Amino acid sequence: KNWKDDRLADLDVEILQLALSEILNFPTIPISVTMDEYIEYAKYFSTPKSAKFINGILGAIVKEFKSENKLFKN
Repeated sequence: KNWKDDRLADLDVEILQLALSEILNFPTIPISVTMDEYIEYAKYFSTPKSAKFINGILGAIVKEFKSENKLFKN
């Protein structure tokens, strides 16, 4: 909420977009598998703090989607 776009690494934005796409459009892939996969990408390809950031953002989005009944998988 309090982050400006210029503070985000471009690759982190791309990783988040890909992860959300997989979470929302591939019902047979568990959320935990997707999150683990993209957190590993962040560790390997992005900044030292990216993995923790990606984990936090994805976790918050998944929680919000589930509370709003927009996401029905585990």
